[in-house]
Amino acid sequence: MTRQPKPYNVLRLSFDTCEEFRAYLHTNIRMMEQIWLWHEKLGDREEPFELPGVCDICECQTSFRATPRKMPPEDQFAFRVPWWSSAICDCQLTNLDRAVLRVLLDGGSNADRIYHVGHHSALRRWLSERVPDVTDSQYEEGRRPGEIENGIRYEDLTHLSFPDNEFDCTICMEILEHMPDYRVGLREMARTLKPGGRALLSFPWRGRDTYEHETRAEMLPDGSIRHILPPEYHGDPARPEGILSFRSFGWQILDDLRDAGFSRASAKFVFGPLHGYMTPLNPVIVGVR
Repeated sequence: MTRQPKPYNVLRLSFDTCEEFRAYLHTNIRMMEQIWLWHEKLGDREEPFELPGVCDICECQTSFRATPRKMPPEDQFAFRVPWWSSAICDCQLTNLDRAVLRVLLDGGSNADRIYHVGHHSALRRWLSERVPDVTDSQYEEGRRPGEIENGIRYEDLTHLSFPDNEFDCTICMEILEHMPDYRVGLREMARTLKPGGRALLSFPWRGRDTYEHETRAEMLPDGSIRHILPPEYHGDPARPEGILSFRSFGWQILDDLRDAGFSRASAKFVFGPLHGYMTPLNPVIVGVR
């Protein structure tokens, strides 16, 4: 992995607690509201559009593509863009992908051993083409952890086959919300990271200064699912039918990380429209072993 220079025109914010973020929000509420209104109005159009800019990840001039979604009549806007999963560069990386890579590159080195949870993604392909030592895996029910077939390694995040202190960085994006007990996954990530190693996480975020998680469903002792809220299924390249989301996360995740064996935890926000970072409202969560 070639460490890339820190780009200009990118705002980086980091908070160790919900209280820190609340204090920042209180001081800068007008600015944050203006940014939110700007990108919501920008996305209030029917047709797909492109925003010229510079991708600091693939280091090229590009256009960030976005496709607005039709909203119900009661919504404030007729159309909205899901900025976190959109603003796609020519390298096929989304705003989320690039934010995770920005955090990775800001604190990474060429000697890092990286574990990426998930096989079917543009970010995994980017890593595999550029990082000397990267391991990725896919989850499939019935597979034995560590099993390899057709070049794909299969792992279960609740019971990883890797030894202790194996990796310098673990990247786990949009996975934890689909686990009935995500805390087991956090403990396994902590176990397999070296001291000082980082876990970079993303998942559905409740927004602003909401501390508690929102539980949508739970798995009962007999293996059945009890739905607390209407079922929500997310797209999954390995499952055409989609995959059930058990929860959305709040700032409580920082305490969960510390309870799971991480020495430090923080929420890092990256914002810079010139580079396709379109929203300061979604964080990359970082746990340091």
